[in-house]
Amino acid sequence: MTTLPVKALRRRLLLAFGLIATVCTVAIAYYAVQARQHVGADYTSMVADVVRSQSDPQELLMALARLEDDHPDHHAHQDELAELLLRIPRRIMNLRVQILRSDLPPQDFTPLLDEMSLMKERVETLLTRFSRARRDGLDAEEIDALRELGFEIEVGLAWSYSELSLLVQNASAGQRQLMRRLTLAVIGLLVMVLAAVGAVMLMMLRLQRQRDMMRLQSQTDMLTGLYNRRRLQEVAEREFARRRRHPSPLALMLIDLDHFKYINDTYGHPVGDAVLSSFAETLRQQVRGLDTVARMGGEEFAVLLPNTDRRAARQLAERILAATRAMALPDAAADHRITVSIGVSEARHDDSFEHLYSRADRRLYGAKTAGRDRVVSSDALTGVPRGDASPDEGRDAPERHSAS
Repeated sequence: MTTLPVKALRRRLLLAFGLIATVCTVAIAYYAVQARQHVGADYTSMVADVVRSQSDPQELLMALARLEDDHPDHHAHQDELAELLLRIPRRIMNLRVQILRSDLPPQDFTPLLDEMSLMKERVETLLTRFSRARRDGLDAEEIDALRELGFEIEVGLAWSYSELSLLVQNASAGQRQLMRRLTLAVIGLLVMVLAAVGAVMLMMLRLQRQRDMMRLQSQTDMLTGLYNRRRLQEVAEREFARRRRHPSPLALMLIDLDHFKYINDTYGHPVGDAVLSSFAETLRQQVRGLDTVARMGGEEFAVLLPNTDRRAARQLAERILAATRAMALPDAAADHRITVSIGVSEARHDDSFEHLYSRADRRLYGAKTAGRDRVVSSDALTGVPRGDASPDEGRDAPERHSAS
């Protein structure tokens, strides 16, 4: 009766949680992919420049080894050496700028920068001497001097580039490890967020369930599971409002178990409670889904019947009489049979629920005084004052709409 709001809320919360989980999963996947692609990006170009620069010292020695005037291609070799001597300082300056802009600890790269600066000066010196010797003519003594200076440069640059490559690779590896830890931290954070969101949603669901449970308890008779008087009043007000918009028959029957006090006094209240629960189940089996069945208190019950006129309501009441007579009682009272008295009334055009209830109650009293185990649907048959009964209510009215 009140589970639909909880089910609807559960569906909405599951949908929202699924959406949040999907977004978080996509975000984590995107972050992990981007982290793998861009981790160490600060060192990528530096590593590439170091790798390219590491070939320069060897090329310098090879170029100096081919520095002979009698070599067929000595002019090309000299041009190659000159171009190499111009390129090496530029690469050293480029690496120096990248190192200073990096996150490498200064104490790690300062000796390397000092060595590279010294080698840059020696390369410039070698270029100056080579240019002068090339203009004045290269002799064996000058070539040997150039080669000796080139060897010193090769040793210094080889060491510098090797140490720099190791330093950058270690820094890149450290950054990758840091990014992996950050990725795990981000994943853990998102998992915690999802857990927190899930906990909040679960709490909302539980609060809604508790709210619906409290509402159900406020509208339900705890013994029989039927609606209580308050709920019947709410449904009746809604039905009367609907009748004002769309006129349709509406009937009410009040039911009272005959001699129920005898069952309580003879067999005890637990047996009496079991009888009430069994009778409530019998009512459920006889009525339609759109009918409202309520326990009004004690052994009195009510059934509100939308789209049902007095004759159809009486037919239903007769079926309830027969079903009650055939109802098996609990073991302690198995040899006993129980009956009910029923008062039936149909709402009039200008009725309120209070008027409808009053007539049904008066007819229930008439059924009791007439000998019980019967249905009374007309004041003319009760032997009690008719009060606000209509003139034609003592006769069988034409059947307008039977929905039972």
